[in-house]
Amino acid sequence: MEDHVPYGLLHRPALGELAGLHSHRVDRRRSRLFVVEVNTKSGIKEYPKSSKSRREVPLPAHVLEALERHLHQLDRDALVFTTTTKGRAGRRLDDGNWRRQTWWPAVGNASYFDTDGDQRPVPHYPPHSMRHTCASWLVQKGVSLYEVQHLLGHESFQTTQRYAHLQPDAHKAVLGAWERLEAPLSIAA
Repeated sequence: MEDHVPYGLLHRPALGELAGLHSHRVDRRRSRLFVVEVNTKSGIKEYPKSSKSRREVPLPAHVLEALERHLHQLDRDALVFTTTTKGRAGRRLDDGNWRRQTWWPAVGNASYFDTDGDQRPVPHYPPHSMRHTCASWLVQKGVSLYEVQHLLGHESFQTTQRYAHLQPDAHKAVLGAWERLEAPLSIAA
């Protein structure tokens, strides 16, 4: 997986968190990874930016399968995602180089089929936008804002609230709660 981060992972932890992921932080039995270290320009930091950033992230089966094909060849303490630089393998990913050499060429060569069956180029969004897309999809599928906050490691709930408008039938739930009250609300004349 040199110079390659599976799409299924990119939208959960931030890229620096993935680039700081060590092999022993992947729990294959429980299908989770633990965000503990983060890769920065000055090296691997032991803790992410806040206490909320240190967390468990569930992995879908297809992502775990892709990881397992790669993890079996790594030492327990090895970084999971590395690059080859100047002929030397296993070096820490550099965000700028990774974007320039891997992300943007991959996006530039990618396409999708629209609803009319026409092939279209994938828009040129930066990697971080995948986190926003994932959060939006999760909220639209009914995952609570609390769970999305925990999954993305947001320190403040206000950061996660930007997705609140995407909750399906939010107003319907409120109306249903009003209707289930024992005594209906009344307005004094």
